[in-house]
Parts: sequence; structure tokens; C-alpha cells
Amino acid sequence: MKKRKKILVVTIIIIFLIISFIIFINFPNIKLELVGGDIVLNVYDEYIELGAKAYYKDKDISKDIYIENSNLDTSKLGTYKIEYVVKYRQTKKKVKRIVKVVDNVAPSLTLNGDSVVKLTVGEEFNDPLVIAKDNYDGDLSSKVEIVNNVDKNIAGTYEITYKVSDSSNNESLISRTVIYREKIDITKTPEIAVLNYHFFYDPTLGESCNESICIDVKKFKEQLNYLKENNYKTLTMEEFKEWMYGEINIPEKSVLITIDDGAMGTGAHNGNKLIPILEEYQMHATLFLITGWWDISNYSSEYLSVESHTNDMHTSGLCSGVTSGAQMLCSSKEEVIDDLKKSIEVTGSKTAFCFPFYAYNNRAIENVKEVGFSLAFIGGNRKVNRLDDKYKIPRYPIYKNTSLNEFINIVSN
Repeated sequence: MKKRKKILVVTIIIIFLIISFIIFINFPNIKLELVGGDIVLNVYDEYIELGAKAYYKDKDISKDIYIENSNLDTSKLGTYKIEYVVKYRQTKKKVKRIVKVVDNVAPSLTLNGDSVVKLTVGEEFNDPLVIAKDNYDGDLSSKVEIVNNVDKNIAGTYEITYKVSDSSNNESLISRTVIYREKIDITKTPEIAVLNYHFFYDPTLGESCNESICIDVKKFKEQLNYLKENNYKTLTMEEFKEWMYGEINIPEKSVLITIDDGAMGTGAHNGNKLIPILEEYQMHATLFLITGWWDISNYSSEYLSVESHTNDMHTSGLCSGVTSGAQMLCSSKEEVIDDLKKSIEVTGSKTAFCFPFYAYNNRAIENVKEVGFSLAFIGGNRKVNRLDDKYKIPRYPIYKNTSLNEFINIVSN
């Protein structure tokens, strides 16, 4: 009996091994793998399906792969699973890809108002705050943290810092400078000369200029040399504006040099006399450029700022019954405003404007104010002080026959 039992057990084992071997050699040997692996995706970015590859032995069965249980939403942060499945010979195999949707973009911060604010001691600073926008969280303006140590009673330069973080801890910073200055009594102020030049030429190079507003570079150097030897400060237009508005004081020996038009000898394209001389003497000047006539890139120097002389309203003889050349005085408001805006776009500045041919009227002044200029210049042959109308600033035209003694009388206090 025992022998029979033993034979039965052995038989069963042999049968089991035979069946297992048959199953093994006929069971599908499937290999399924991802193309590209797991993915980290920024929110709202497009998900590009890389797929998977499947093989049975040496046979490519990738066409039999399908995706199930995918709930990927690239508009929402989170961790998602994409499941790839392949069936072959009644056998199913699965593999998963992990897709993480994250937010790596910091919020944008935009200042309301100016980045630099200048005030007088005692004057209240009303913070215009900032706008904070996030690509995922939306408007975060109410969550901005502000570090503000401004003291209106003490002159100095202060920095206000604005900080905001989104729900993914992406942080942005922006700052605003607030400058408090001591109050200035504008009634106690020097009068200074604003000089007005036009064209520059050099007779030693065979150049000539027959107009009265031409100046020989030799005479121009003599004039700058006098200013330098007598310690005159040549103002930038920004300094002149701040002085006119009572924000700063300047030395009594100060002048503002201006040049109109942008023609002969003023730029790299038409003789290049002005800029090398300014750089030689390290003196500042402002060019009032007719922006539609010449390319502003011809006038590049740290000693020369460029302001507006209209874009294309410096043509003589177009208006009847008004001052010669006063195109601004007979054009429509829309035409004038459009022209001024074009010139501002070129110069990138609204600091100062110069009326063509010194011609202006009340309407022209209102147009200049409306587009945002802080100052406007005319003729006048007299010095300027801070009580003068900021839109009728007088200048001294410098002529070909202006002697050095006459020049000295103009600039001297």
C-alpha cells in the first residue's frame, strides 16, 4: 500500500511539472515600457503624449497599447497617473507614468505710479501701491506685503519694498524710491541764461554756412572754454526741470545749452561737430530734435540729451496770417497731438518741448501740456528764473556774429 501511495505522489509531481513546462513555453513573454519616463509639467503647458512600447519576444505589439484611468488636467496643480495597457494572447500587462503639474512661474508685480517719487519734507506720500498678478492664482494685489520706512519729516532717500508669493511659494519683489527734499524758497533764486544754438561748421575743412544762426566751431569752443575756466555748470535738462519746479538748488554760475533741429554739424550723419566738442569739454547740452526728419541714433552721447521739436511740424510758409513757420498754430488739435505723441515715442521723454520758430499761442501751449510735457521753450533774449511760466521759457539765440564779450554778458550774473 505504501509503495502504491509513493508511486501516486511521484506521478502527480511529474504531471504537474509537465503541465508547468507546457504553460511556461506557451505563456506570452510581454515587455511593456514607457517612452520618456515620468514628466514634470508647468501648469497650462501642453502635455505631449510620449506613449509606450510593447514587445512579445521580438515582435513589436505597440499598436495594441491603450490608455486607461487617465484624469490628467494641466490646468490644475497635482500628481496624475497615466496607465498604459497592452493585451496579447489573453494576457494583460500594465505600466504607469507619473505626471506632476507644477507652478514655477513667479507672480508679476507692476508699480502704480512712478518708480521714483520726489516730495518736499512734510508733504504726504500717498502710496499708489502695486498690481500683483499670478498665472495660476490670479489677482494677488491684496496679499502684497509692504516694507515702508518713509518719514515725511526727514529729508532723505527711502525705498519701499513690495513682496508677494503665490500658492506654490514663488516670490516676486519690486521697489519704489521716495525722495524727500528740504523745502526750497523759489523766490530766492538766481537768474540763468538758456543758450540756443542751431548749426555748426568748420571753415578749416572748407565748410561754409550762410545763415545767421550758424556758428564756427572755433567760436563755440571759445564760449565753452570761457564757461569751463569760470566754473560754470552746464545743466542737464532734468536738472533744469528740477530747478524750475523748486526741487533742487543749482550754482549761481549755471547755464543751459540747447540746440534746435538736429541739422548741420549736430549729428554723426551731418558733420559731427557738436558731440565731440561737448565730450572734449565734458559739458552737457540738450538737442531739440525734429524727430521725423533725422534718426535719433545719430545723436548718441552721455553729454547730449534729446527732447522734442515736433515730429514733422517745422515747415515754414504753411500758415497764412500767423507767424512764419508756425505750423502748430494753424493745424487741427488732432494733428498737433498726434505729431507730439510721435515725437515722444521717438525720444522716450516728456521732459521738454521747443516751439518751432519760437512761435506759440495759448492753444499750442495747451496741446503741449495735454500730452504731458513739463517744460516748453521759446525765444526772448533774457534770463530765466523759477517764477517764469514753465511753458514760455526764454532763451538767447547765439548767432554767427555773437562776439565773446556779448556771450560773456549773456551768461554773467
